[in-house]
Amino acid sequence: MTQYVEKICECVICKNNHGFSLPSDIIEAVKNRNLVVFAGAGVSTESRSVYNYTLYEEIRDLLNIDESINLSFSELMSQFCKQPNGRAKLLRKIKDRLDYVSSFPELERRASNFHNELSTIHQITEIITTNWDDLFERKCGALPIITIEDFAFWNNPGRKVLKIHGSISNYGTVIATKEDYDKCYQSLNSGIIGSSLKTMLATKCVVFIGYSFGDEDFNKIYNSLTEEMKDFLPHAYIVTLDEKAEEKFRDINITPIITDATFFIQVLKEHLITLELIVPDENFGNIYNVLDVVQEEHIRLSNSFNIKENPEIILTLCYQDGLIHSFERILAMKKSGYYSNPKQVRKIIHNYEVIKQQKYTDGVYHDVAYIDGYINGLIYFLYNEEFDWPPCYYVFGYEEDIFDFKEFLDLTVNSRTIHPESYKYAMNIADKTHNKNGDTVFHHTPFL
Repeated sequence: MTQYVEKICECVICKNNHGFSLPSDIIEAVKNRNLVVFAGAGVSTESRSVYNYTLYEEIRDLLNIDESINLSFSELMSQFCKQPNGRAKLLRKIKDRLDYVSSFPELERRASNFHNELSTIHQITEIITTNWDDLFERKCGALPIITIEDFAFWNNPGRKVLKIHGSISNYGTVIATKEDYDKCYQSLNSGIIGSSLKTMLATKCVVFIGYSFGDEDFNKIYNSLTEEMKDFLPHAYIVTLDEKAEEKFRDINITPIITDATFFIQVLKEHLITLELIVPDENFGNIYNVLDVVQEEHIRLSNSFNIKENPEIILTLCYQDGLIHSFERILAMKKSGYYSNPKQVRKIIHNYEVIKQQKYTDGVYHDVAYIDGYINGLIYFLYNEEFDWPPCYYVFGYEEDIFDFKEFLDLTVNSRTIHPESYKYAMNIADKTHNKNGDTVFHHTPFL
């Protein structure tokens, strides 16, 4: 069963967001963590939305080769490398193009739109690419697997990207010329990386994105796989803007989806949000805004009290540290998709509740306050559409949420009677501070 998505806009930005049918087996594959994205140059720095001309066109012009001469990409790169120091010059051209994109935030945003959208789909953990850039590493938190030595880490937890054409971060691995291609595909046919690649493509649902039927990359890879696996190669999909794709792919085991690559990922993500399988990306945006306010309130609290005279604020500061650290970690790990998994976030909350109970039993009250803040940060992130604001203040033992400074002031005068044991605990910490004036700011590090 498929779900059809209508095209809703004709503007310049959205003109390629064609309506399409989203196959149910793609949704099921994502739910089961069984979807592999096979990404080509069309979703990266070689996109026309990033550069006005491709690397192929740039090299062809430098060699003064007429457009009518039909050389494949690898043949053209081989021609370029025949000049003195040709290989080094080619690698410099590639790096210069990537550096140019990264030096302009607007271009980098365009080049990484697809990667940013993909990053929070936590169920997609295996990516294969022929691209040389490091956008999957930087934007999706993917561990790059480039060499046989790297492959030892393939089964490690987290997202991985198998870079079968090498990486610009390791010049010696770049696959560009015809000689490189021949060596690469020979290795894929007989080596351990090629064997693992075939296993993935034989057992998982694969979506090719950023390729066209005429791409040398795509043709060589798919022809190699079909020759090796024949009827055992499962059905695959290709996301493309080629309107003639239906005709081109009719006789092979691939279904084209005619739409923009980033739009495809956006639609897939919307379905996963509807199924409550991922946390909406908007939740991260709300955290950015709230974090600034909590940090300001943290400074306000520190500047308003002397811990010698008001030792109870030590526990409030610990609570705010927990809230801040929770938000900062959520944002820092956004690209990995770790916190986009609602089930995972709820598990973390449960685990901290268990630790908190033990800390409370042991009388380690500053850790209890910190954990309360950390948990509140996770809860706010997970359900922030239901809350206007997280509680920024805290009095140990008081069960109600405290949202503003004035309310905190009214309550803190009674803190020693609300929970006498924690007050004595905080007073003991204040007495041990080295600064006898009491103007030291107590800080809880991200450890328990």
